[in-house]
Amino acid sequence: MLIFALVAKSSRADIVITLNVTGGLTASQQTVLTNAKSFWETTLTGYKPGISLTGPTITASGAAIDGAGGILGSAGPTGAVFQGGYFLSSAGQMQFDTADLTILETSGQLQSVFLHEMAHVLGFGTLWTLNGAYVDGSGQFTGASALAHYKTEFNQPSATFVPVELGGGANTENSHWNEVDGGTANTGIVDGQNRDFKLELMTGWLNSPTFVSNTTKASFEDIGFTSNLSVVPEPSSFALFAVSVFAVRRLRSRIQA
Repeated sequence: MLIFALVAKSSRADIVITLNVTGGLTASQQTVLTNAKSFWETTLTGYKPGISLTGPTITASGAAIDGAGGILGSAGPTGAVFQGGYFLSSAGQMQFDTADLTILETSGQLQSVFLHEMAHVLGFGTLWTLNGAYVDGSGQFTGASALAHYKTEFNQPSATFVPVELGGGANTENSHWNEVDGGTANTGIVDGQNRDFKLELMTGWLNSPTFVSNTTKASFEDIGFTSNLSVVPEPSSFALFAVSVFAVRRLRSRIQA
């Protein structure tokens, strides 16, 4: 159950993600997890004014789930606070199938999986609706910062929203950037380096190689963070929040929400 708390407002300049590894990950896999933590701590430079949260505490582990080739893992926020006009993740969990960890590590995909799931714990896809940046079922992420970068980064000057996945079933839709259902075909939307949108880290299917777009980085500004990108106005309205848990599957299989 996701538990909310109201706390006093102040300000905090940086973000620190606390990792508690409770078992099931090798030393090298823990290093990859720490690298993912460092990436988000560097990319997200802090929180918006009026927020005193130091960052979420994430419990991570490896455990037997369903054997090799099935569900790779699950992750999501388990606690949140309301500060500075935003709902923010204060705690979360990440669990990965020990039958798949070595395969992912050997193939070079483990970093992408850890980054993707940690982003969901931080609020990507899980706190969009509550923070007024997305209406479930609309397929339209309207956060001002992400949209501004999407227009320029992917040469979509007339876009009025960033497209959100509505395919793949209940565990994928409404919580990832949109791509061709199944993740096999190109979207035809490319950035300045000719990278198709399907390769973006936060789409619903795990492709390789992945990249993290400025659009994704900027989307966190729309849910209460600051980054190296431009600051945008706070959202003015909030909708009901449905708790989500994310699971990942193999290459070209859906990353479930």
